[in-house]
Amino acid sequence: MVSEAAAARVRSSRLKTSARFLFRSLGLRGPSFLLAFLAITVGATVTATMLNLKSDLAAKMSKELRRYGPNLLITPRGEANSTLEESEVRLIAGASPLLFAPGSIETAPDALPGSGSATIVGCDFDAQRRLSPSWRVTGEWPPPGTEPPPGAEPLPDRAAPALIGAALAARAGVGSGETVHVSVGAAGFAVRIAGIVSTGEGEDEDLFVPLPVLQQATGRTGRVSLAALAVDGGEEAVGRAGARAVALVKDAVSRPLRPIAAAQGAVLGKLDRMMLLLTSLILLLTGLCLVTTLMSMVVEREGEIGILRSMGARDGEILKMLGAEVGLMGLLGSFA
Repeated sequence: MVSEAAAARVRSSRLKTSARFLFRSLGLRGPSFLLAFLAITVGATVTATMLNLKSDLAAKMSKELRRYGPNLLITPRGEANSTLEESEVRLIAGASPLLFAPGSIETAPDALPGSGSATIVGCDFDAQRRLSPSWRVTGEWPPPGTEPPPGAEPLPDRAAPALIGAALAARAGVGSGETVHVSVGAAGFAVRIAGIVSTGEGEDEDLFVPLPVLQQATGRTGRVSLAALAVDGGEEAVGRAGARAVALVKDAVSRPLRPIAAAQGAVLGKLDRMMLLLTSLILLLTGLCLVTTLMSMVVEREGEIGILRSMGARDGEILKMLGAEVGLMGLLGSFA
């Protein structure tokens, strides 16, 4: 018991001595310690800033790329006129169900013959607005609550709200606020043009009407032609989202729009590599500065280390003392 108590007193004495040497060394080498402290502080600050910036830029870049529209389609497996079950499609998070049908709209008296022919697109306006935020609409999007809910019968005495493509509106002589008659096969219904869509793509030739209205007119209640999604993260993320969607919808296949998905993945990949390169470069420069400062501090302390060795200090204890200085500077610099 006496030997263990003596050993404990020796260890305690060595610890106190090492602590005195540590704080005495830091006090005598203030400029060198301050330089190392600043190097660690700057390195930790810039690294944390770059990582935060990378995360924020990736989120903002994904949001901006999403403005280009959908990059994944869920379509029926089989014939061209096949459809999907709407209730299953709505289980897919973020999906916009669409139903397509050929038709025509009532044109102005001075319009050319056949200028009212158009593709009629039944859609959920809220979902479509989230999916295509870059669409330029002159007028307004149909507000929520103005279209029949899924599965409901449209009111025959009330014109449903609709969006018309800019090219179709110019060709047919139709403007915002007008009520026009739409013919789909043998059926017909009236719509009120709430706004004119301009995208520079094929949507400029289409007429967008509430999904339940077109379903009733075509006799396809509860059915949709496809579902469109915008998925963040590049081709791999799009592929995984497509696999999950196909598992929810019977007789469906996923069709990634690879140019859009590949462009998103390429931009985000370049962003990740740039941030990794900059962060590694900053850490390398900070490490070189820190190593140079610590080496100069060790060279300055040759006499002190010699005295410690003459007092019986072992290599491990000297390394612990130097490691304690580095650790203390690291903690303080990271905290700062």
